[in-house]
Amino acid sequence: AYNPYARHIFTGGQDSLIKCWQSESGELVRSLSEHAGWVTGLAFANEIRSLFSCGIDGQLIAWSAKGDVVDTQRAGGKDASAGEARRSQSGPLHCLAWDSRRQRLLVGGNGSIWVYAFSTSDGSEYSGGKRSLQLLGELRDERGRAPHSSRGMAEPVRGIVIDEMGKVFTVGYDRALRVWDSARTEGPPAAAVDEPRGKPARRPPPSAESLMANLYSSTGCHDGAISAVTSDPDNNWLITGGFDRTIRVWSGDAKRVSELHGFGDTLTGLAYVPATRALWASANSPQPFIYDPRTLSDVTKYHLPEAASPAQLERTAMHRIQRLFTLWDTGEVLASTNTRQLLIWRFNPHGAASILHAHTDWVEALAYAHKPAERGEHGDEVGQDSLELISAGSDAVIRRWEPASRHNPALFDHTTSDAGHDGAVLCALYCGAVECFVTCGDDSTIRLWPEAGPTAAPRQPQVLTEHTDRVTGLALVGASTLASVSWDLTLRLWQLDAAFDTGAAAGATHASTHVIQNAHDDYILSVAFSPELGQIASSSADQGVKLWDVRCDTDSSPVDADGEMFVPEGKRGKRCCGVLLGHTSDVSCVKWSEPLALWVTSSEDRTVRLWNRGGVQVGEYRPPGDGITALALDRCHGCVIVGTMDAAVRIYAVAPDLSGESLWPFELKLVQTNSGHADAVRCVLHVPERQLYVTASWDRSIRVWRAYSPRTGNGAEGADAADLGDAQAEEHDDGSDRQQTYAELHPLTEPKWLRKGGALERRRGEGGLRARRKIKPAEMDDATSKASSALGLKLLELETRLKATFTEPAAKPAPVRRARTSGEAGSMRRAASGREPSSRSVL
Repeated sequence: AYNPYARHIFTGGQDSLIKCWQSESGELVRSLSEHAGWVTGLAFANEIRSLFSCGIDGQLIAWSAKGDVVDTQRAGGKDASAGEARRSQSGPLHCLAWDSRRQRLLVGGNGSIWVYAFSTSDGSEYSGGKRSLQLLGELRDERGRAPHSSRGMAEPVRGIVIDEMGKVFTVGYDRALRVWDSARTEGPPAAAVDEPRGKPARRPPPSAESLMANLYSSTGCHDGAISAVTSDPDNNWLITGGFDRTIRVWSGDAKRVSELHGFGDTLTGLAYVPATRALWASANSPQPFIYDPRTLSDVTKYHLPEAASPAQLERTAMHRIQRLFTLWDTGEVLASTNTRQLLIWRFNPHGAASILHAHTDWVEALAYAHKPAERGEHGDEVGQDSLELISAGSDAVIRRWEPASRHNPALFDHTTSDAGHDGAVLCALYCGAVECFVTCGDDSTIRLWPEAGPTAAPRQPQVLTEHTDRVTGLALVGASTLASVSWDLTLRLWQLDAAFDTGAAAGATHASTHVIQNAHDDYILSVAFSPELGQIASSSADQGVKLWDVRCDTDSSPVDADGEMFVPEGKRGKRCCGVLLGHTSDVSCVKWSEPLALWVTSSEDRTVRLWNRGGVQVGEYRPPGDGITALALDRCHGCVIVGTMDAAVRIYAVAPDLSGESLWPFELKLVQTNSGHADAVRCVLHVPERQLYVTASWDRSIRVWRAYSPRTGNGAEGADAADLGDAQAEEHDDGSDRQQTYAELHPLTEPKWLRKGGALERRRGEGGLRARRKIKPAEMDDATSKASSALGLKLLELETRLKATFTEPAAKPAPVRRARTSGEAGSMRRAASGREPSSRSVL
């Protein structure tokens, strides 16, 4: 159970103890030891801030939030609806659940389900002399018997689940599923009983028949006893697991929706995680299994990272997960093991939606192809759209990925692999005009890979081989023209449609159409194209970015012995129309932002810079993270996406600087931080059709993230909230998923009676006290250093007045001083010693 107010986790075990843990630190707060046997059920009622527990000893105990016993009941006590006429059979209790809608507690035993009310005189104190737990009655089936029994024998009630609409689902070892409705009853309500004159009529407790109606019943739900149950509120489903090693999904009317087989042992735990809309299951396994409840497809590999070391694998293999729990308030998943450990998985809202593993070395490049659904005669969609993702890296293998689920766009399956490069692959893109992927790398070649798919025509891969050194950048210029740059200091343009002419064989040579030799003075590292400006930008280790006009061809020029730029004979070139200067180290990447109409560059000098159409710098920002390793742009919102050496991905919104404090007209504001990689991020890809970011890293993994979405708050309140969130992100931009503490969520505020013009000041003014002496600036600095709270400053003013009084000439009459209380004297001693009063003294 979980107490959201104090952030305490309660656990119960076979040692008959209930232990309270601090969720943030994992420290043990207290142990409760009232039970005499195995603690089988826990529930925390947020509305009344009380904890309920049950155990094999048959006791039902109500606890206060501080761990005090409020009331104890034994199962099978007197039924308030039948007086002494009927007493339920006593026995062990196996589960319980709190109905927040009806303010009732449901407890399951051997075949029986009891309903209790928790009565209090007010919201904070319990009614004196009366038991707080009141038995309202026992649920009965349509034949008036215990709801869970088999062949005349009572079977343990394994689980009770209550949804938001008041429906109650109960399952047991009798393999039955029963659905109850607390809003409907099977009998008329009890009549009011007349009381003596002057007292209102008293209505007796409801009868067993009027507690709730049994809507549906389904027997034989499993081939064995039901051992685990949970609910899926997003789809209004109930999910059960049993000794028959199957998981079955049920609708709200107890009809089977789907089932999943293939487990190696009994299902011991089920938990639905609303944050990821995933089902967690355990079957005495070292790791939990994670499924999409809509399709029951296995998505474990997308949610849990692989073991990092053999020691971690060995440690994981030692325990077996027994039970699973979901903390609905925090999104955390808890698991208990056979080694008496408590494992906690915490949801990271800015973490990866899925993790893809297939590469055996660093992953350096990503690209994707999207084809929208075809339109019919009337404009309606015919079929479905398609998406294909490729990844490549130091293992020299091109790996293809396809969506694994229509319901979850972040899931991808590895389909095929292509080999051809003789070294690391450094860059990749997709050309829709010729329907092929283009890659380049260390082997100084550019390779064209035809798009795969059932409708794609079979074509052979092609190779472009004119570069003589590592090819470091690719960019599409128009529909089918490719620009490439290399360490050989050349910029080349290729016509890709000519490479796939009819009859082109695999490995055939193809010539470039435009070549610029010695385009830079040092290694060329990146290339980009601006369709609005008609310019190609190339960045280099010479600390500059050159702009080339694609609309202006130049003729060939003779070779210059001094290493100046030239165009080889028989080729055409492009005119250099501008240079971006300002970086103080290698310019590793250049991009064109269509939403902002700006050039964006990143450099080894750890800065990101913005440039306008005229090549003038208009913005600069230095992201944290010890070096920039990847740069990308959000094509929808114009955000700048930066990958850094600290394995984090940060998203920055670009906006005009309205404060006037910056040197540049544009500023970058951190709006989101994604963390999860274990090494430097080398490539970032934005997929706007799926609202996803895809990243590749040196940790040999590919991670899929949900794309940034701007806040929709209106007015000053929404703007302040956004600014506060951004400030916190800036403060904690180390990529960790930090959760706010209770003190941050509920800060201390100065009481009104202590504020200027408050009741305390008015009372002092009415009492004819001596006028306050004006404090000099030097003394004010000393006062600020001594105390910063309201009470501390007022005590300091009192001390200053007393000092002034004692230093006045003796001829003046001494002012009348009132006696100080011990508390006031202690506060003055603290102020005089220079110590700041504690927050408790302020309260």
